[in-house]
Amino acid sequence: MQVPVIDFSAYGAGAAEPPEALVSEVHLALREMGFMVVSNVGLGSAEIDHIFAVSREFFSADEGFKQCFGYRDAAENFGYQAVGAESLHPGMPGDLKESFTLRLNAYDPPADERFPSPAFKASVTSFYEESLAAARRLLQVIAQAFELPLDYFTAPIGGENVSLRLLHYPGRQAPAAADQLGAGAHTDYGILTLLFQDDVGGLEVRDSEGKWQPVPCIPGAIVINTGDLMHRWTNGSLRSTEHRVLPVSGPRDRYSVALFVDPDSDTLVEVLPQCVDADNPARFGPITAGEHLRQKLTVTHNL
Repeated sequence: MQVPVIDFSAYGAGAAEPPEALVSEVHLALREMGFMVVSNVGLGSAEIDHIFAVSREFFSADEGFKQCFGYRDAAENFGYQAVGAESLHPGMPGDLKESFTLRLNAYDPPADERFPSPAFKASVTSFYEESLAAARRLLQVIAQAFELPLDYFTAPIGGENVSLRLLHYPGRQAPAAADQLGAGAHTDYGILTLLFQDDVGGLEVRDSEGKWQPVPCIPGAIVINTGDLMHRWTNGSLRSTEHRVLPVSGPRDRYSVALFVDPDSDTLVEVLPQCVDADNPARFGPITAGEHLRQKLTVTHNL
């Protein structure tokens, strides 16, 4: 099964609720694949181009400068990590990528000195807010699919655990081992991920038959997937699909930007009653979003 491509233009900013056809299309994509590529959700090419320019400028700096803003721990979940510092597939070689994670905690904002410059902070904060607005529209569609209030999944998202991540996969990197990847096979931890990628390619998802399928690179479109916490919340109804990024063997570097959307830490995530019946009992116990995220982050970072 190929990754579905879905146009959100029918659910414009002035619409009271998402149209039924769009809700059905999204529900099917996330139930069967856990991934979709969407367009027309409110982010223009100028905003996307700008955040990629900011990312390229930062990663082009020397390693000493970048390490001044290094990642400290999973609790803060903020800062720069060099190539190999993270292994998204625990136990496997470190990923052939470098990253800057920006958990812009609304309740405990990071200090100004944690950012490379005021201009960098302004740019990432602006893009964070714009992409989070798009994520809220997507979550409203998912809520409608389960006949929930439109704000069911957005109300617990106050900004404590939402993070923006700049990613750089240097070109012409020879893996140190046959099983070393750009990003090891993994599932995402939260409820929803928005991924902006360039045209270099390399992202693959594992379909229901266990085959790796490439995710298309469509200018201006966003890759969307549901994660482990949404999988728990819906009792496995929405997939949290394994995916990976292949090493970049060609001369061009690969860049991507991800927004990881997660509820505030004290949000208790329990299986939705409408996802449980006599033939399908609850498969997951309750857990707070904060505890779930700490468990996931701790095992993947080589600190």
